[in-house]
Amino acid sequence: MRTQKCYAVKPNINEFLDIARRTYTEIVDDIAGMITQLAEKYNLPLKTSFSSTRGFFIQMNVDCSTLPNGQLPSEFTKITKMKNTYSFTSADLIKMNERCQESLREIYHMTYLIVCKLLNEIYEHIHCLYKLSDIVSMLDMLLSFAHACTLSDYGKLFVWFSNC
Repeated sequence: MRTQKCYAVKPNINEFLDIARRTYTEIVDDIAGMITQLAEKYNLPLKTSFSSTRGFFIQMNVDCSTLPNGQLPSEFTKITKMKNTYSFTSADLIKMNERCQESLREIYHMTYLIVCKLLNEIYEHIHCLYKLSDIVSMLDMLLSFAHACTLSDYGKLFVWFSNC
């Protein structure tokens, strides 16, 4: 199972950040693999799910009557049921979620440091960006006035503005 990636820092900028991202991806893949193995072990239609509050968890759409002994295996904990959908986890999945969260914290921290470093470098040259912004906005305004002159009798306004 692959999660959507949205990075503030592109790959190949920081080697350690790239390693942390690969580690996170491997953990997510391991979670999906573990849930697939559990599905095969218990012959149940398990699927990997994720929520920001719970992290990764297991979900299953099934009727109670199709479960062996009418219950889920004792390996599964924190079981909730809504209609015919069960949501639950396991001790191993809880541990993997913790590793996943730790990996994400590391990614966020490294990303923060890289962005702060970049901002410090930009602040040294920010005056150039402000000057560029002023020039672009002036060109935009002059182009708008020139365009207005060709559309109608706004030429007098342009002459007045250029005399200011």
